[in-house]
Amino acid sequence: MSSMRNAVQRRNHKERAQPEERKKWGLLEKKKDYQLRSRDYNTKKQRIKALREKAETRNPDEFHYGMMSSRTQKGIKIADRGNEALSNAAVALLKTQDANYLRLKRAEERKKIEKLEEAVQFMGLAKPQKGEPRKHTVFTEDVDEAKKFDPAQFFGTHESLLDRSFNRPRLDQLENGEFMPDEVLDEGEHKRGGDGLRREKKKLAAYKELESRLNREQELKEVELRLALQREKMGKGRKNGNKWAKVRKR
Repeated sequence: MSSMRNAVQRRNHKERAQPEERKKWGLLEKKKDYQLRSRDYNTKKQRIKALREKAETRNPDEFHYGMMSSRTQKGIKIADRGNEALSNAAVALLKTQDANYLRLKRAEERKKIEKLEEAVQFMGLAKPQKGEPRKHTVFTEDVDEAKKFDPAQFFGTHESLLDRSFNRPRLDQLENGEFMPDEVLDEGEHKRGGDGLRREKKKLAAYKELESRLNREQELKEVELRLALQREKMGKGRKNGNKWAKVRKR
């Protein structure tokens, strides 16, 4: 019977909204809103009461030795945490340890970069050249031969491999299966989203990772050089540069 009673559609009880003439004062306060406001008010009231009692019972002749070393600034107490400044030798030692850590991390990045470069070359991915692309000039006998010139036939390779400046296989190698670069793919395979598309995504991800690791290695190198410069400045010697010795003039 109880299940039937719960299955019957019941009326949705809505809370009363703010009257039209009082909408400028905001939303109508509910009981939960009043409870939050009341708790906050009582908490602040108790805190003010405790501070007032502490101020009334304060002893004007109170003294403790911490007052001798403490000071205030615009009513705010400023205390010393007891931190002691390190000597130049200790700071130089810490900077040496930091430099060793940076050198270790840079060596790890270099190993990862070398592995990525080998993997990128194995996949046939050539790093794009900055600036203008490389050119290969071919001389012909006359203008007609230049118009009929076929670069793929001249180099004996596939048309998709003409942009390569190195590691360019010939057609006989492709026919014998000696070398099958990823660029020679069926166009329909790309449209179907098969292995060729996944291979291209993998190549692109490898190149992005290689580029990011190269940037990270360069940043680590710059930080290491700055640390070395700071250690040199902290060492003994003249800090203001070379000064010419005074020469007696006649």
